[in-house]
Amino acid sequence: VSTQSTGGSMDPRLRGIGLASVFAGYTITFYYCIILGYACIYFVESFHKDIPWMTNTSDHFDAISMSGSASFTYNETDNTWEFADNTFNWKVFVGIIVIWILIFLSIFKGVKSTGWVVKFTVPLPLLILVILIIRGAFLEGAGDGIENYLIKWDSSMLNDPVIWTKAIGQVFFSLGVCMGVMTAYSSHNSKTKTNVAMSEKAISLSDTGIALLGGFAIYEVLGHMQFNCDKDPACTENYYKQASMGLAFIAYPSGLATLEAPQFWGIIFFGCLIMLGIDSAFSMAECMVTFIKDCWIGLRIRPKTWKVVLPICIVGLLAGLLYCFSSGIVYLDIIDNYLNNWGMVLIGTLECFAVGWVYKIGDQYKKVGRLSVLTYNIGFVFFLLVGTIVALVMDEPVMIVPADATQSVKDDAEKANGIRQGEALGAGLGIFFVGWLLSTCFAVVVSKGQEPIGFGAKLWAIMGWHGVDDLRTKANNIVRNKDKDGVWVANTWKSEFQALYRHDCFCIAFGFLIKYFSYALLLVVTCTNIKGDFQKPYN
Repeated sequence: VSTQSTGGSMDPRLRGIGLASVFAGYTITFYYCIILGYACIYFVESFHKDIPWMTNTSDHFDAISMSGSASFTYNETDNTWEFADNTFNWKVFVGIIVIWILIFLSIFKGVKSTGWVVKFTVPLPLLILVILIIRGAFLEGAGDGIENYLIKWDSSMLNDPVIWTKAIGQVFFSLGVCMGVMTAYSSHNSKTKTNVAMSEKAISLSDTGIALLGGFAIYEVLGHMQFNCDKDPACTENYYKQASMGLAFIAYPSGLATLEAPQFWGIIFFGCLIMLGIDSAFSMAECMVTFIKDCWIGLRIRPKTWKVVLPICIVGLLAGLLYCFSSGIVYLDIIDNYLNNWGMVLIGTLECFAVGWVYKIGDQYKKVGRLSVLTYNIGFVFFLLVGTIVALVMDEPVMIVPADATQSVKDDAEKANGIRQGEALGAGLGIFFVGWLLSTCFAVVVSKGQEPIGFGAKLWAIMGWHGVDDLRTKANNIVRNKDKDGVWVANTWKSEFQALYRHDCFCIAFGFLIKYFSYALLLVVTCTNIKGDFQKPYN
């Protein structure tokens, strides 16, 4: 079952949200496979006696991506950038051909072939990660790297909305949410034996744990590189600021080049990148396969899986040609920013809105009336937006500090700007909470259901997460021993108390997180992104 069908089963008007998640995930594979193509090139080069990336890794990556061979000219009249000497990169093209062949072989038989692939591409990278951590622990400067990873944080960066957007985009991508991946794969599970609540906890915790382990492997090597750099008076590099492809293809290979037998370490590192990346790539392509087989034409024709997978892989390969030119790295960066960061945040906002605010809204109408529900829903969103806008408008620095200012001046400016941020936050929250309270009161006053109910029941009918409760009830009863424990019923003392300590249940906080916390947070982040793009357009 695809995400599009899931959204449509809640409300036919929500199919577009499901379609957006599927197409966004599939579009990400177009440029994601380019990154895996780079990894393929580095993997093959690691077998050479004289590894090309051992010396001057920055120049070598520029040569591989050809990012230094294209010249850019800004046209002030048309407000556009023009590319010159935009040549085709045959090495990367061969790399993405290999990647798309691997994707085809991974999913051409559906979950049958995928099941065999993940038996190798999941445990093997974990083993390699442990090996890299153990080896990195013995490097000079590894302790300082771990200290920078776990202790030395720059808390001022939390004020930067770009950090939050990138973090959310990374978490969404890492977990595969808002891309249709979870929906597509979960549709193959048993409808009577799958412990959904336990799977959710296992996936989230294991993803976080592996990410934390990966951080140790990375920062040990970065600490070693920084240690060597600090001993060289001519070196001014700060390796801790490396990120994204600069980290994977410049900083980390530089560290591997300093080890004994760099060929071995290069092979296992880039092999690990390919195996981890191919899992993500074929899962996003699998979503599109599931969507096509699940739509009306797929249900009518019922094609074999490989006949759907093949054209999907061919289209993905052809779409990736855009990134095989010298200008490809520029397009990759821009599209990734707006699709993986902006797009995923927006889709996440809409999915929370669909489940928390639209699904089962008809039940609310019956209990308190259409006017009451719409008054509350519209009032909540309206005052949340107004409060956010007011806070963003007020949150302007009162002191602009020049780069050559003294430390005392910088401290005074930080204090003054911090006070301003506090005032902006207070004003925004005040408007939101007052507006939320007024909307709730007015919704209670105008409520008029089909049957008379008490004040508490009326308030819950207006403010509750009825759609999420419906999903919780279905999920919590899948593997429940009904003869022993009885049927799980939402919003009853016995069932909700059991959900607090049982691993196979979603507790009541799940509804609050979906309808209020996650929705409000993602909406605020979206507004903050809009302000940031107006003030400083990306690139």
